[in-house]
Amino acid sequence: MEHVPVLLEATMEMLQPAPGRTVIDATFGRGGHSRAFLARGARVVALDVDPEAEKEAGRLGAEVGPEKFRFYRMSFGDLPRLTGAEGPADAILLDLGISSPQVDQAGRGFSFQQSGPLDMRMNPDSGVTAETLVNELGEPELRNLLRQGGEDRDPGKIARAIVRARPLHTTVDLANAVVRVTRAPRPGAKHPATRTFMALRRAVNREGESLTEVLAAIPRALRPGGRMAVLTYHSIEDRAVKNWIREHSEEEKRQPGMAFGHANPERWVRSLGEAVPTESEISANPRARSARLRGAERLAGEGS
Repeated sequence: MEHVPVLLEATMEMLQPAPGRTVIDATFGRGGHSRAFLARGARVVALDVDPEAEKEAGRLGAEVGPEKFRFYRMSFGDLPRLTGAEGPADAILLDLGISSPQVDQAGRGFSFQQSGPLDMRMNPDSGVTAETLVNELGEPELRNLLRQGGEDRDPGKIARAIVRARPLHTTVDLANAVVRVTRAPRPGAKHPATRTFMALRRAVNREGESLTEVLAAIPRALRPGGRMAVLTYHSIEDRAVKNWIREHSEEEKRQPGMAFGHANPERWVRSLGEAVPTESEISANPRARSARLRGAERLAGEGS
């Protein structure tokens, strides 16, 4: 399935790329958002750990040249290092999903739709695999992983089923273990193993920790007046981003008569609201159904 950028127009409206502005595309994927930023005249600095993304970035860089586009093979959690090399940006996009080509490649292990190795690493060159986690973690650790990373409705039952089914080597092995203690997949309904796969993917790639790290780096990575936008695909991520914006928003608890940053220096952004896909977007790209876009603008003189 071709990768279709999610909420593309809403993202462009929120971040306002334009000539003379630098945008950090912190999850390049297959380059859909980066190409849209470039088409509007912005300079783009992109990053991704996926080697396939690096290949696509190489093709894009050859098209537009290094003055307009630069790519770093790193995680968005490494944004502090990027800021040291490139300086603060006018806009930052975090797309926390995985691309359709990643899902559709059985060898990457992200999907239960076809059999493949239990890998799930965004960077296949390093890190622990999902196979290691499901076969080596104890039942209590698996239960916590499923509860915290995927909000499975009955993580204890699924963790026990995984332990009983060991050894598990393929995505179908894992999906079948979950189905045996939940329900059979139904046409049009979410597959019962969806949350389990998401929890394992998030654990393998340290997605929760990386999101915390990148949000903490925003004050140094974004110029005053700059904008950030985050695309999330499930409630755990969306809740984290929503709470972060609320905690740092000047609208939340400004003290009358005091300048911004003096009453509370932690409140240094203005919320730009949120957007969800239209019905036409969902029809064109069903995987975008759960997407949500949230944004914020850095206030002049705020943050650290």
